[in-house]
Amino acid sequence: MLYIKLAAENIKKNGKAYIPYISACVITVAMFYIIRSLSLNKGLWSYESGTTIIPQLMFFGAIVTGIFAAIFLFYINSFLMKSRKKEFGLYNVLGMGKGHISRVVAFETLYVAGISILLGIGAGIALDKLMYLTVSRIIGADIVLGFYVSFEAVINVLILFGIIFFLIMLNSVRQIGFSKPIELLMSGSRGEKEPKTKVTLTVLGVLCLGSGYIISITTTDVRDALEMFFFAVLLVIIGTYMLFTAGSVFLLKALKKNKGYYYKTKHFTSVSGMLYRMKKNAAGLANICILSTMVLVMLSTTSCLMIAAEITLNYNYPFDVSIQVFEAFGSGENSSDSLKQIESIMKILDENSGCVEVKGDYDYFGLHCDIEENTVDAGSYNMGFSTVMTVIAAEDYNKFSGSGITLKDNEIAVITSNYDYQYDTLKLFDKEYKVKVTSRNNVNSHVSFANTVTVVIVKDRDILLNISGDYGDFLDVGRDRSFLDHRIDFDITDRSLWVQTRDKIVKELEGVSSYSFVEDKEQARADYMSVYGGLFFLGVFLGLLFTMAAILIIYYKQISEGYEDKSRYEIMQNVGMSKSEVKASIHSQVLTVFFLPLIVAGIHSGFAFPIILRMIELTGFSGGWLLACCMGGCFVVYAVLYVVIYGVGARGYYRIVSA
Repeated sequence: MLYIKLAAENIKKNGKAYIPYISACVITVAMFYIIRSLSLNKGLWSYESGTTIIPQLMFFGAIVTGIFAAIFLFYINSFLMKSRKKEFGLYNVLGMGKGHISRVVAFETLYVAGISILLGIGAGIALDKLMYLTVSRIIGADIVLGFYVSFEAVINVLILFGIIFFLIMLNSVRQIGFSKPIELLMSGSRGEKEPKTKVTLTVLGVLCLGSGYIISITTTDVRDALEMFFFAVLLVIIGTYMLFTAGSVFLLKALKKNKGYYYKTKHFTSVSGMLYRMKKNAAGLANICILSTMVLVMLSTTSCLMIAAEITLNYNYPFDVSIQVFEAFGSGENSSDSLKQIESIMKILDENSGCVEVKGDYDYFGLHCDIEENTVDAGSYNMGFSTVMTVIAAEDYNKFSGSGITLKDNEIAVITSNYDYQYDTLKLFDKEYKVKVTSRNNVNSHVSFANTVTVVIVKDRDILLNISGDYGDFLDVGRDRSFLDHRIDFDITDRSLWVQTRDKIVKELEGVSSYSFVEDKEQARADYMSVYGGLFFLGVFLGLLFTMAAILIIYYKQISEGYEDKSRYEIMQNVGMSKSEVKASIHSQVLTVFFLPLIVAGIHSGFAFPIILRMIELTGFSGGWLLACCMGGCFVVYAVLYVVIYGVGARGYYRIVSA
């Protein structure tokens, strides 16, 4: 009972440190429960387009939240243990053995775990319905009434956070067991040697950071953007830690050498204090910077996608309905059925011209392939370097595009959606064609829905049939089998009459359904809102989680440094420094270091802009202005929050050192 009471008293006595810690634990538990519950919520599973997308996004969010919770709670607990080492040393000197102290710490961890898990689950259950309504509203799903408690999510919370707090307890006991009483007592007053300027580490940091920036700026091909993004992020993270570790020392020493700046009361104490403590400061500052960058990039990207959802939808689905019949002119019975299908559909559309308006009716050859320099590799297709190629006759292309392209037998025009074709020839199935025209245009709006589209325009249908025959030779199935597809695009002019027409078309397509499908813009809109709405919610959700982490790290950093600096400022005041000078010195110190992560996070986000824009272009949207506005807006909002945190932290720091 003594250990139980002592543990409770310790938590009360160290309320300034424990209340924010327990609050963070409760919020983290609640957020994990909510995101896991949403991934299991049958109301979202029953939503037509969210049957797989929304639960998968929420499950991914639960994994990220769980991993983050383990890292974050361990990191915050290290601040607590560090601030209480002197207290543990005093217990040891007064006769408590390390085993006794370990029992007290174990009960403290048990208290924190119990309070955090119970309150976290309670808060999660209370807020879960609100979050479900928010997601449903964003994606446009029907709202299912009733109160929902996910017992599976509760069990997941108990298992995950039970393991996390158990490991935290073992780590705390380990620190006590390996520490000597004198080390614990003197932990707060032990001096630090002036760190050396690590030129090699600084240069490596600059190289890593510069390499990440260069990758972002020079990656112009959207097909490379996704792969290169993660490599660039890794380089930037490594470079950030190196520069905050070594570069910060270099900066402070440069300030120290600047006599006009250094030999002022408010700068002298702050620069010298930060310089001697920078080895411990660097990791915290780098963590704040990385978390801030993650928040800015995540919120700006997901908000941009959400705002641009309608623009992207119109880009990829320029017509209300498109019907595609694959291998419409292939050999055998299927070809006959497909041709009859096309004739029947066109007849239905003609008979119902009062509710639909046909925009296009044409043959094309479609192929998923890689393009290596000027050669089409028809046997390869991967998400990193591939395109959907559509070959179409000039006459058909000119009809719906309004172009006046004329070509010879060996000439082609190449039009791309979001990359530049830079060669004078194109080799397709061992035949080389001269490229007469190249352009980068909104080709998805005419031919095919895909992330990266290459439209090849040939002279006439005879050339189109020859290319189809070449593909048959490539596959060793003979030239007689045609691989031409057929596409019909039309808009709906009267939706009240369209329902009956749609039913007739669907019934007609049921005959050879494996060779045809319908692209419906309204159905696609639901799919888009499901994906982009889910990403937006997840971005805001994780953004709030990372923001909370940054706030807690800043808070504990300020509090722990305040206790460390208290004796130093007392000495300064004893030798003549006034309270106003102490306050000015504190503001100088906090401003010098505190805003550095925010500034660097802003720089990171700015250099990340080009490669993020390339990735967004994979969706069909290419409005860099919108992404720039979202990034700028997110930075302003986050900076305002950062200033508020600065004010609270500076006042808390001042109260500690001036008490």
